Amino acid sequence: MNISETTKRFWDTNLVWDMLYPLDDPGQPCGCPEKYLDHYIDAGISFTSITFAEDASNIEYAINNIARHRRLIQSRPDAFLHALTVEDVLKAKREGKLAIGMQVHGTAWFGKNVGVLEVFRELGLRTVQIAFNASNFAGGGCSDKADGGLTTYGNHVVREIERLRMLVDLAHTGYKTTLDILEIATQPVIISHAGIMGAHQHYRNIRDDQLRALARNGGVVGLSGNSAYIGDENGSMSAIFQHLDHVVQLVGPDHVGFGFDFVFEPAFLDEWARKNEDEWPDSKNPAFKGFRFQRPKNVIELVQLMFDHGYPEGAIKKIVSGNFIRVCTEVW
Repeated sequence: MNISETTKRFWDTNLVWDMLYPLDDPGQPCGCPEKYLDHYIDAGISFTSITFAEDASNIEYAINNIARHRRLIQSRPDAFLHALTVEDVLKAKREGKLAIGMQVHGTAWFGKNVGVLEVFRELGLRTVQIAFNASNFAGGGCSDKADGGLTTYGNHVVREIERLRMLVDLAHTGYKTTLDILEIATQPVIISHAGIMGAHQHYRNIRDDQLRALARNGGVVGLSGNSAYIGDENGSMSAIFQHLDHVVQLVGPDHVGFGFDFVFEPAFLDEWARKNEDEWPDSKNPAFKGFRFQRPKNVIELVQLMFDHGYPEGAIKKIVSGNFIRVCTEVW
C-alpha cells in the first residue's frame, strides 16, 4: 500500500496505543516471545499491554509471572517503561520507548479471594478481564453454550475492580454477562480485543446492542487482528477497517481503538487451540486453517485507510490512542 506523506507525518506525531500483546507464559508458548516487543518500538507504537495470568492459572503462577514481566521491563530501561499511569505512556512517546501495561485474562485464577486484586494492582495490574471464553465464578464466557449472566459474586468482582481504579475488560466474556456489567458499571469499561459481529459472524465478536451499551457507558472496543475474528485469512488491515468503520458508523469514532493481539508465530497458537477445543470451537472444524495476523509495522496502513475514506484527522487521533487515553485517564 502507498503511504502518503500526510499519513507518515500523522504517524510520527501521534501516539499509537495497542491494547494487547499476549506475551508467552513459561511452558505455554502461543507464538508471542518477548523478542517481538522490539517490533512495536520499530513500528513507532508507544503502548501495549501484556498478560500474566488467565482463568486456568492460580495465584502462585500469577505472582511468579508478574515478577518475570516486571524483570523483563526493568532489564531494558532504554527501551521499555512500565506503564502505571497515562503520563507514563506519554513519557514513553516523548522518549521513543514502549510503555508496557499489565492485564489478566479472566478472574478464576484467584479463586474467590478478591482481596488479592489490591496486591496485584500495587505490582502493576491495570486491566482485568472478567472471563476467558469459558464461564467462571463471575459470569459467562463467549464460547460457552450457557451464559447465565453476571453472578452475585461477579458483581462483587466488578465493584472491587472499580474501587481499585482498574479497567473492567469484557473481551472473551459472554454476551449476557457483558450486557449485565455494562448496566451496573460506574466507570467506563473496555473490550480490549475483539471483532465486530456486523462485519463478520464469530462467537468472539461484539454485537450492535453491545456496542450501543458500550457507547452509553463511555467505553472503548479495541479491534483485534486475529484472522478468524475479522473474517480474512491473512488478517489484512483492509478487513480490519471494515470492522472499524462499522463501529464508527454505528456509534461514532469515540468508542473504538486498537487491540490487535498480534501473534508472530501462530503455529503455536493453532496447536494450543486444538488442545482446548471447548474454549476454541473453531479448532473442531476440519476446515480450520489456524489463526493469522499482520504485524505492528502494518498498522500505518489502517491509518492510511481512514484518511482514504475521509475520516477527519481529529477522529483518527481518537481511534489510534485518544479514546483509550480518555478512558484510562478517568479510571487509572
